[in-house]
Amino acid sequence: MGFDASRFVVGDEWVYRTRDDAASQRVRILTVTPKKNSARLDIEFVDDPASRVENVTGNRLRVPWAEVAAYDELMAHWHRIDDRQLDDTEEACVEQTYQLLIPEDVAEIEWSPVSCATAVHDAARLAEIVDCPIDEILAGAEWFDLNLTKMVSPAGTLLIAERACRANPTPVLTTVIEEEAICRRKCKHGSDKLNVLTREKEWSPPEWEYEKYRRWERPRHELLRQWCGHGAVTMQERLLAAEAESNRLDVLITVVIAALDRAGENGQATRFTEEHERDRITPWTVRPIVDRPLHPSEIPVREVPVRRRWPR
Repeated sequence: MGFDASRFVVGDEWVYRTRDDAASQRVRILTVTPKKNSARLDIEFVDDPASRVENVTGNRLRVPWAEVAAYDELMAHWHRIDDRQLDDTEEACVEQTYQLLIPEDVAEIEWSPVSCATAVHDAARLAEIVDCPIDEILAGAEWFDLNLTKMVSPAGTLLIAERACRANPTPVLTTVIEEEAICRRKCKHGSDKLNVLTREKEWSPPEWEYEKYRRWERPRHELLRQWCGHGAVTMQERLLAAEAESNRLDVLITVVIAALDRAGENGQATRFTEEHERDRITPWTVRPIVDRPLHPSEIPVREVPVRRRWPR
C-alpha cells in the first residue's frame, strides 16, 4: 500500500525531529509532494528567527503540534528504557528463545525506537512461561505502560529470555544439539551456500564453516546452555548418553542372538529374544505403579495339587 500523504495539510503545524532522541521542533507545512512510498514536504521552522525552510521526508514529521506534550513524554519513556545495547550473540539468543518458548500474543521483541525491547501483552501467561512473578522481572529492569502493554527494556528482555530457558530447558537444548550436528557435518565436509549478491549457490569450504562456527554459532550455543543452567545441561547429556548406549546394546544383542541361531542354538536364541522383548524398560514401565490393596474376594484362587500325607 502506498504512503498516505493526505494527513499532511498545507498550513498545519507538526512536530519535527531530526532523530528519535533529538528535541521536538514546531514546523509549518508549506508544500506537500506525494511519492509512492513517502512524501516530500517543504516545512518552515516556526520558532526560528530566520524562518528557516527545509525539504524533508514525511516520516520526520511525527505528530501534530497540539500533541507535542504527550509525544515528548512517550519519547522520554523510550529514552529511559534504552538502558543497554545487546551484542550479536545476546540478540541471536534472545530471538531464538522467543521463537521457541514465547508466543507472539504473550510477548514479542520490538526493534524501534529501542532495539530489543519487549512488548509484554499477557503478563499472566508470561509469568507461567518464565516460572516467576512478572513483578520480579519488572523490578530488575526499566519499563512503562503503553496502551495496556508493558514495554520492557533490553536488559529486561535478557532477563525474560534467561528465565524462560531456565524454566523450559528441553526445547532449547534439543535445538542446540540439532544445530551442532549440522555444524559438525559442515565443518567436516563443507556446504553449499547462497551468494547474496549473485543469488547463486557457491561452495563453502570446511575451513570457513569452522571459522563461522567458532565466531558465531559456538558463542550462541554456549550462552543458551548457560541460560538453561548446569543441572539441565547435565541431565540432557546423561539422557542422550543413556539412549545412545541403550541403542548400541540393543543392536549388539540382536547380533549375538543371530549368531546363536546360526550356530544351531535355536532354543537359546528364541529364549533370549523373548526375554529381551518382554523385559524392556520403557517410560511406561520405569515408573512404579501404586495400586490399592485387594479385598480377599478379589484375589484369584490358585489350586496347587499336593501329595496326600497318610497318617502313621
